Formats: sequence, structure tokens, C-alpha cells
Amino acid sequence: MNTNSTARLAPITYSTTPPLPHPADKLISSQPLGALYSSTQTTFRVWAPTADKITLNLYQSPTGGDVKRVLMNKLDDGCWEVVIEGDQLGVYYTYSAEGEDARFDASRELLDPYAKAVTNHDGRSIVVHDETSVADRPNFPISEAVIYEMHIRDFTIDPDSGIQRRGKYLGVVERDTHLTGRQDITTGLEHLVQLGVNVVQLLPLGEFHNQKSEDQYGWGYDAVHHFSPEGWYATERFDARRVSEVKRMIDALHQRGIRVTLDVVFNHTFEAVDLGRVYSFDGLVPGYYYRLKQDGSYWNGSGVGNEFRTEAPMVRRYILDCLKHWVTEYKVDGFRFDLMGLIDRETLRQIAAELRAIDPNLLIYGEPWAGGSTPIEITWKGTQRGQGWSVFNDHYRDALKGNVFNARETGFAQSGHHILGVKLGIRGAIDDFSDSPLEAINYVECHDNHTLWDRLKISTADDARITDADRRAMSKLAAAAVFTSQGVPFIQAGQEFLRTKGGDHNSYDKPDAVNMIRWRDKLEHRDIFEYYQGLIALRRAHPLFRLETADQVRRAVWFLDDQLGLPVPQGCVAFVIEDITELDDWSRALVVLNASARLVELHIPRGNWQVFGDSREVGILPLRLTAPLVSETQASVAPRSALILGEAQ
Repeated sequence: MNTNSTARLAPITYSTTPPLPHPADKLISSQPLGALYSSTQTTFRVWAPTADKITLNLYQSPTGGDVKRVLMNKLDDGCWEVVIEGDQLGVYYTYSAEGEDARFDASRELLDPYAKAVTNHDGRSIVVHDETSVADRPNFPISEAVIYEMHIRDFTIDPDSGIQRRGKYLGVVERDTHLTGRQDITTGLEHLVQLGVNVVQLLPLGEFHNQKSEDQYGWGYDAVHHFSPEGWYATERFDARRVSEVKRMIDALHQRGIRVTLDVVFNHTFEAVDLGRVYSFDGLVPGYYYRLKQDGSYWNGSGVGNEFRTEAPMVRRYILDCLKHWVTEYKVDGFRFDLMGLIDRETLRQIAAELRAIDPNLLIYGEPWAGGSTPIEITWKGTQRGQGWSVFNDHYRDALKGNVFNARETGFAQSGHHILGVKLGIRGAIDDFSDSPLEAINYVECHDNHTLWDRLKISTADDARITDADRRAMSKLAAAAVFTSQGVPFIQAGQEFLRTKGGDHNSYDKPDAVNMIRWRDKLEHRDIFEYYQGLIALRRAHPLFRLETADQVRRAVWFLDDQLGLPVPQGCVAFVIEDITELDDWSRALVVLNASARLVELHIPRGNWQVFGDSREVGILPLRLTAPLVSETQASVAPRSALILGEAQ
């Protein structure tokens, strides 16, 4: 979530007062909904059980033009239906709803919630039938995922990116793009392949409300529609081209071995009838889709105006239908749920069960918190145990860089603090809130809050002894911690070359000047990029960094000072990972994270150790076969750095 991050500063609670019930709660339909196309006829079907009259409005153009109005027929399950003969492909349509409830407004033209494409957040729905093919999903288990979070415009809009279709779906997957004047600095898709990530998480691309201009365009968290891709990223926003272009984008990523997860927003929408913003849900079934208080006002656990009533049967069905549509029609590889804490647990259980029945390796994860008080029991960290979904490990994030709501607080990377929190993160939170390391998404930076580089600068600004060289070392150290830990690693686009937003901690409504990826930073901070590249390659090469069960972690991961009885200097964490699965060509790894400002020496378990990572570089080949700083039983570690050792079988 992004639109009001400061809302999380307040204590988040849930109420014992349930949401206001709705007369339609027992009217459940199982029929297919939306515009059901064939070349000879199209069936229009919409669920609106409390309406007395629904009119289908048909147009031949995205705006203006003549309208053909057709009255729809009410069915016993609360649906309204009409069949229009002939080929209706590309036809534009809306619904008008009337009823005794004063919240109905016959003058409004409403989007079809199940429309597969729309022209705008307050525009028209489009009859779609798209046969663009998408390559099959890259085949690897969840444990191998390395997630890279990006916003389509931010990632592609830099004029120096070499990308022609900047700000567009197809710009993400242009081939052979490079920094202007530098053929040796890849950008865009080629950068992703070079970096080595294998999952791209796209910030919301369902149709959203924000003013869409270079000066203020938003990230998509003010969701209006969930089935239709956002038209602003398409080459033509007023027809169904967006559908084929999203498919072509996913197809190209799949062909390069990269999966795609979508950031989805089912905790709230931009609708609010009391503000006159009604686009579909509240216009068709007033009061049904949102959690209402006894006085009829909206609950606001999202912090942005309302809460989607996910526990209502037809809301739950809508969410499930939408997710399965993206998985089957677009071959999407998983979902990141914004403010997952506001989605009731039964709905999440059904999501996990039904999506995993399609593909057991789909990624399902989200934010286990809310943005304000809510009438449901929040889906906190811990409630995911054994349920089939994962959660962001904000405990580890804050241990590594300091609490996100106190910009001056330092974490382990800056000062060696929070040793216990770091140890819990290294073991995939199995001694904290998870049943499996795969339930923990490990990260130190995402689109919310400060970038890691900005946070390092702000939190150390008062210490004149700390230089930018020190901060660069801190950045490498934090990355080494994330990529050598059990769990699923996650980074934000640009983190791998010290992305800055000029100190802005909540830049969701800021222009390109703040948010865009500056590809020249990759040239300037090439050593940081290569360090991340090496960490990712090392992790992907060695299964011992990617254990799948809590039992495996407990048997394999040993801290030198806790389990092995070896002293560890202050400000350091040191651990061994044994190859208990016998899948690795290493018998064990040894990682030392030294956050102190001094070189440290420590005793290590006896072994034939080789160095694969130090303060300068990381790689899948030994950095040196015999190192003066590492012997069979002792190691020296440079200030503010990681030492990564491996022992061959």
C-alpha cells in the first residue's frame, strides 16, 4: 500500500461490531458473468439482485456516439441477462441501474465489474475476445524465486533507457536496449536477464483512477476495476489492445525464463458513494461490496476511504473469478496482495486452494497488516501458517535497516543493532511467525517508504565519520543478508544500483523526476549492480540457501555463537548452512555479516573453505583458492561487509 503509509503509525485494531449485513447476502449466483462472447451472439449478464431495472447501453465508439438501450431480464439468482444477436466484438457498453434504494441513480452509466477491458475508470466496458498466445510458465519451485518489484512506467520512462515505447507494457520487453551511448550497459528486459532475477512483480495494472500525466500519475493502488488491464500503459487506451499487449509482455518475459506476479488491490476501491464516486460496484448493488458501519458509513481499515467486503459470498466469488481469469487467460504466475490483512482468512484459504489446484508453484503473498481500524479480524503475520500463502517479513526489514516509521533509527546494516531480529530473518522466520521459510518474503526495500540508499543516508546523516563509501558497503551488507537467508528474496527495481527518490518516503503521486529508474545510475554504481548480480547467481546455484521446510532449516542452519559455541565479535552475525538435502555441490556454507566499522577476526569451524564473497565481489567461482584472511579455522572480515565461504563436497 502507498497512498497513506503514515496511517500505519496508529495502533491497528479490529472491532467486535460486525459490518452491516446486506439484503442480498443470501442471493448467490454461480452463472458466468460479464459479456459472454461468440461470433454469432453475446450474452450480457450482471448480478444486481436489489435493482428493479437494469438497462444495457450499447455504443460503437469509446466516447459519445449514438446509444442503443436494451432492457435486461431478471433471473431468480439475482442476475440480469440479455442476449444480443450478431458479432458484437469490440462493442462498447455500460449498465444503468434503478431501484427503490435511494442510492440507485438511473442517470449513471456503470462499468460491468466482469468486463475484460474498459476504456477508463469512468468510461465504457468493451466486448473482448483475444486469442493472443502466452508461453508456458517457466518451471521452477517457489523456493527458487527471486522477486523484482517494478512499476511499468517508472521502469521504462527514462529518456536514456534506449526503450522506444517508454511507459508502456511493450516497452518492458523490448529487446537489446542499452543506456544511451553505452552499449555495455543494458536496460529494461536485457537488464533483468543480466541481473538474474526470475520473477517480476508488477505494481497494480488493473484499471485505476489516478490522474494520468507526467506530473502526477500514481502507482495503481486507487483501483476501480480488476479484470481490465490499465489502458494508460497500452499503445491505444480506448480499445481492447491493452489485453493483447499485456499478454505479449508476459509471453516475452516467460520466454526469457522470468515469471510475472501481479500486485492486486482487493482491500478497497476508489469508489465512495458519499463522495459521488460510483463507477460499478456501489451503483449496481448499493451497500453490498463494502463494509459498512451500523450508521451506513464506510469502515476504513485501508486508510483510503473504504474496505472491500471480501467475506460476502459474491465479493469472494468476484475475487476468485478475477484471479483465475488472470492465471488462465494471461498465464500470470502469482499475486502480491496489497493490505492482505483486510482480506478475510476464509477467502484467502479459498484463493490458495483454488489457485494451487491450477498450478502448485504459483506465488501467493502479501502485506499482513491493515491501514486502520477494521471490523474483521486482521490477517496478521502468523495467520498464514500452513495455509498456502506467504507474507512480507517486515521484522527482518526493520532489523536490517531500522523501523520504517523512524527515519533516524539505524538497523543492523548501519550500526550492528538488532542481532536477534537478523538471526530470526536468516532462519526464514521459523522461530518467529512462519511454519516454513517459504512463508517469509525477505526484503529491505520496496515501493513503500524510503529506498534503502535514501534510508542509509538519512539515518547516518548526523555521524560525520560515515562516508558514502561506508553507506555503499552497508548497502552491499544488507543485500548479502537478504540473499543468504532462508525464505524468498525480494528487491525493488533500482535497488541494485542505489536508487534514490531524493529522500521521499511516499512517492506514489510524484512525477517521473522522482520515481523513474535512472539507467545512468547503473553505470555510476556498476560495482553495486555486479554485487547484486553475484549474490543472485550464488543463491540460484546453491540449494542450501533455498531450504523448503522448517525442519530442514533447524537441522541445517547453525549460528556460530548460539549452537556451535564459538565467540562472535560484537556487531557480527555468523552462521553455517549444512547441505542436509545432498542437492548441493557444497557440503556447507559459512556466512559472516560484519556490521561493525572495524576489521574483525573470528574462529570458524574447521574446513577446506574457499571464498565466494567478500567486501568487493561475489561470484559462483572462488574469488581465490588460498586467501590470507581465511584459514581452516580462522577468518578476518573487512569492516561493514559480508564474507561468504563454501566447502566443496
